[in-house]
Amino acid sequence: MKASLLCCVVLGVFTTHIGVLMLLSHLRPQPKLAPRPKDNFSVKAASFTDSHTGEKMIYQEFTVSTRLAPPESTPPPGKPQLEFPRNP
Repeated sequence: MKASLLCCVVLGVFTTHIGVLMLLSHLRPQPKLAPRPKDNFSVKAASFTDSHTGEKMIYQEFTVSTRLAPPESTPPPGKPQLEFPRNP
């Protein structure tokens, strides 16, 4: 076998291995997404018919929560102590 042919075969195998390793490096599993936070807005509706007048009435309830972030891990102190600079 000629040396040039052997060199071409070795370079081809080397290049193929580099290409396969590059493809496999991109197939790493993606990090899992955080679960979607609970909605802070809800709507409820109910419709009734008044038995005396026959008028259709619709009751709608909208609820909005002001909690947009999870609570702090440590509660704030009951009476904070303020430090004033001392005069010499």
